[in-house]
Amino acid sequence: DSDIQKKIDYEIRMREGACKLLAACSQRDQALEASKSLLTCNARIMAYMSELQRMKEAQVMQRVAR
Repeated sequence: DSDIQKKIDYEIRMREGACKLLAACSQRDQALEASKSLLTCNARIMAYMSELQRMKEAQVMQRVAR
């Protein structure tokens, strides 16, 4: 649980950095790389959040089963 939360927090910080970098880009190639980083961070965040949700659902199902 906390391991996934740490990964989410890390990706959020990376996403914020990519946003700042994208805003500061003056060249097209830089903007493209920053955009790719932003998309990658967003995809990872969504994947980690889905995993966290599945884990929480499994915990609830275990409690209900008891």
